[in-house]
Amino acid sequence: MFLLGCGIEDYPYIYPIPTGNINQQLNSRVSVVIPNSNLGNMYFTHFAIFYRIYISDLYESTPSEGNYSAINSALNSNYTRVQPFIGNDSMGSSAIASLFSGMRYYILELEDHQIDNVLSTQAFNQTLFIDFPQMPGSVPFLTLGTTQYRLQRSDGGGSFELLPDNRYFLNSTELRNSNNINDEHINMDITDNPNATAEKRHTYVSMYIVALGFDPQTYVQLYSSPIFAGVLRLPDAN
Repeated sequence: MFLLGCGIEDYPYIYPIPTGNINQQLNSRVSVVIPNSNLGNMYFTHFAIFYRIYISDLYESTPSEGNYSAINSALNSNYTRVQPFIGNDSMGSSAIASLFSGMRYYILELEDHQIDNVLSTQAFNQTLFIDFPQMPGSVPFLTLGTTQYRLQRSDGGGSFELLPDNRYFLNSTELRNSNNINDEHINMDITDNPNATAEKRHTYVSMYIVALGFDPQTYVQLYSSPIFAGVLRLPDAN
């Protein structure tokens, strides 16, 4: 399974999840139908969910393209930046990797489980649910089949500290604290909102799903084109 890549170079191809397989319900849930497109693909290893958190002074019950700029201008800017890559098979893996690292998007993690294993071939032909219950203190979770997994933020492989240290996607004063966000050793997965005109009380997460693979000949990590999984509001910690 090879397609023409960037320039004159061929590259092993990983199939993305179709855009139509995503369904967002208000600001609290996303469902993703995972096809078996990569069944038999010798390069495919697993799916990854890239995320970034954005601070806002706006409560939005139905986040959508029309209000991303109002939620946080950086959210809208990054969303616009990714759009040319979605469904674009001419973008090579290195370009997609650079895209997410350049925007400081990190890979979602799970509490007490390796997400690479959960979102491997066992996820084919299943529906993945990502829930951000809006009841205070309710920890967001991922459901695949009959199993629920609590979501956790990434610390960049130990390259920075997370506050609060429970790593949950819960909105709190410590998570929103500008000093923590602007410290290069703390909360690097969050974008502040210096243009806020009211109190910065809300937080939202933007997510993209990418199918990953590995080329054993070149030892290169392979990326499919990304698919946008939506914007959800973090529930309040208390």
